Amino acid sequence: MVGLQKYKHPIFTLPMLTGRTYIVADPALAAAVQKASSTMSFDSIVADVTPRLVGSNAHTARIIRGPPGKNLDETSIVKKSHSVINTPLMANNIHDVSKKQLDYFGGLIAKVNDGSEFELFRFIRTAVTAASQNSFYGPNNPFEKNPHLVEDFWDWEAGNIAFMSGVFPSVFARDATRGIRACVKGFKEWIETEGYKDAYVLLRNRNQLHSDEGIIDTEEKAKLEMGFSLGVNVNASGVTFWMVNQIFSRPELLSKIRKEIRDNAVEAPGVLSVERLRLSCPRLNSVARETMRLYMPAVTARLVTEDTIVADTYLLRKGAVVQLNGSAIHNNADVWGPDCEIFNPDRFLYSLSGSKTMLDGTVPEGRAHFVHPAAFRSFGGGTSWCPGRHFAQMEVLGLAAVLVMGFDLEPANGTTWNPPADEKRVPIAVMKPTARLEVKVKVRKEYESITWEMKP
Repeated sequence: MVGLQKYKHPIFTLPMLTGRTYIVADPALAAAVQKASSTMSFDSIVADVTPRLVGSNAHTARIIRGPPGKNLDETSIVKKSHSVINTPLMANNIHDVSKKQLDYFGGLIAKVNDGSEFELFRFIRTAVTAASQNSFYGPNNPFEKNPHLVEDFWDWEAGNIAFMSGVFPSVFARDATRGIRACVKGFKEWIETEGYKDAYVLLRNRNQLHSDEGIIDTEEKAKLEMGFSLGVNVNASGVTFWMVNQIFSRPELLSKIRKEIRDNAVEAPGVLSVERLRLSCPRLNSVARETMRLYMPAVTARLVTEDTIVADTYLLRKGAVVQLNGSAIHNNADVWGPDCEIFNPDRFLYSLSGSKTMLDGTVPEGRAHFVHPAAFRSFGGGTSWCPGRHFAQMEVLGLAAVLVMGFDLEPANGTTWNPPADEKRVPIAVMKPTARLEVKVKVRKEYESITWEMKP
């Protein structure tokens, strides 16, 4: 898909073995596709992918996909899951689960000793995974009982494309198969011992929905927990890593970010307000969104359920798949400016949508320079807007800010800032580094005796 970035056409048609796929590479056209949700179904894609993603059996797959040849309606489990998942993740409903997440981060940060060394991506990945599983699944979650499941989970994530193919996964996706089996075993025990009773309300209601819809087998329920865990762990950990890397690799930016946080979000020595990080630290937020633009160019897809004319111009045929290609849109110089392929920390300083840069890379003020609101694709859009975006923003800003304020980090053991990103992998999640980044930690002098507290 990266090759599509050099072309200027707003939409492409790719012939596939199973039909045709339309690739949308223009933000205005992406917005038009999002508005045509009545004839372009995101849920149908979810229903098709989910059973393959987690290895559901035929019975579970039939329940998720619904009757063959029929469009999903309001009685489908996928449709019903929206209210179960979306409502508890709304911004005004996540205070309690956010506090658990931030408290867990605080406990992990307190264990970081002056002079310690670790691989940064693995450290952040483990921190986010352990915290998220505890916050959502409760103190008896399987990852807390068996910490090795964190690595098993990521082995599955790394090989989930091959696993989804279903072609001898135990051979061609060996680590992924072993990883998901270990995690499913842990989730199965969690369900059978009613660990969900101590979980976030979303997980309790989701477990009940599965039972109500006929998914009774505890192993099948356990497999579906892998899909939810994927959503709350993968992108947040990757974005935090790249964000921390970008800030610490730029001393001038690091100084500006520290001053902004200190002036606007530190309520008392060692006390960070994540709400103030979100509302009163525009440069920190700009860095977060620019990080997502570069490293998280989400691709969202929809199934065309009826012949549809989009933008009064393009006829999209029933049965085809429409792909809103974040990579092509995020790397479009006509949208973002001539520096679209490099990191510009000020790109989102004046607008959440972003601004088109000048020829010299400066970011001008004023609405005339704001990019189209559908150009930023990292959280999807329309009916496929990520329901967990508010929680993700909270944890990314919180963890990045406490690392920035509390520590000095420098590369160690011959590694360097800005490791290459894996741009070749199918872009279903944030890109991962292809090289190690080991860092040496020094506690900043003014915070040597501080135990950090992060408030939602």
